[in-house]
Parts: sequence; C-alpha cells; structure tokens
Amino acid sequence: MTTRTVGPAGAPDAVLAAYDRQVDGLFTYCLSVLCEHDAATAALHEVRELARRHGARLAEPGLVRAWLFSLARYCCLRRLADGTVGEAGSGTEPGAGPGAELTEAEAVRRRRELASLAWPEAAGTDPEQREALELSVRHRLTPLEVAAVLGLPFDRTRGLLAAAEAEVARTRAALLVLGVGSCPELDRLGGAGTESWRDWVLGPALRRELVQHVVDCPTCRGTAERVAAGEAAEGAA
Repeated sequence: MTTRTVGPAGAPDAVLAAYDRQVDGLFTYCLSVLCEHDAATAALHEVRELARRHGARLAEPGLVRAWLFSLARYCCLRRLADGTVGEAGSGTEPGAGPGAELTEAEAVRRRRELASLAWPEAAGTDPEQREALELSVRHRLTPLEVAAVLGLPFDRTRGLLAAAEAEVARTRAALLVLGVGSCPELDRLGGAGTESWRDWVLGPALRRELVQHVVDCPTCRGTAERVAAGEAAEGAA
C-alpha cells in the first residue's frame, strides 16, 4: 500500500486509536495465520509498533483498517518465513523466564481460541481463497480492503471471493445434509443426523467425498434441495 505524508487523519494518535479499535480482530487474524498464541501476540505487538512509527505516512486514511491488517499479514508471513514460530514453546508466556508454565485454565483458553477458528464450511477452499474469506467474512473487510491487504487487483480479489463463497456454499449444503439426512452412507462419512460436524476441522479428502456423495445420491440430493428451500424461506421471512 503506497504511503505519503498526510495531515491529522494519518497522525500517530489517530492510527493508534484505529489500532485499538481493531486489536481483537488483528489478534484473531494473526492467530489464524500462525496458529500459535505466543507468536500471534508477538506479531500483534509488532503491528502496533509499526503503526506508531509509520502511521503518519499512510496515503489513504480511509484505508487505515486495511493498512493495519496488511501490517499484520506482513508480520505473520515474516515469522513463518524466518521459521521463528514455535521457538519459544507453547507452554510459556512471552518474555517469561525458564519453566514459567501456563496454568491449566490458560492452556484451555488458548485451545478454545484456536478451536474457534475452525471453519468446516471452508474446507473446499485453497489457502488464498481461505485468507480472502477470513478477511471478508470474519473481519468484515470490504472487497476493496481485502484487495489492499492481499496486494491483489480489485477484479482478481472479487473473483477470488466469489469462487471461495461458491465452495463454501457447496460444502455447507453437504454438511447440512449430514446433519439431517438419513442415508446409510452418511453413517460412514460422519454420522447421519449428527450435529457434531460443527466442531470438526473437515479435511479436504472427506469434504470431497461428502460433496460428491450428495451429488450422486438421489436421497441426499433431495435432502439438500429441501434444506436449501427451508433456508431460503427463513431468509425471506
């Protein structure tokens, strides 16, 4: 994202205020990229420092949110490229001395944080599509902001989001059939009539098999059509 000197809208105080408003989302984004609490926390602290030092150079203050997520992406990808993620170990707090183990409650909280990032419906997306969806759906960035964060042309980003949303819709339909269907084959794929899929991290192979089964099986295809009709009726109500 280009920068130039701007007036008060790009002043450090204004940028840090924007950081404070976005801090929870920025942490969640860092955690989704790094999958480790300590590394995400360290990346978040680096984002704040970079924002403090360079915020006055922001060319388009209206894109300050996208700029902050761009910084977060840069900090996370640099850590992954350097191989520094996980070096401190997942059982200690950042900066803690040797042997400073997490409490059980803190360890449970961190596991829940990671579990909350599970998104079974996105199992059919590739990494680029998944990241675009994370920014668009979880963090509610506009397509223009997503394009700025990913460094992609706007038309390419819009197509990327459309393709990702189509894959999510296909997977969601198959998972809903798994939740309400009665076909015997669903027992093998995960359990007919179960709601447990909402807690799954659905692998690509199982996702492909499940989606293909819904396409091929007349019973499950009919169930998918009824579920879709029911959701459409609820949405129109």
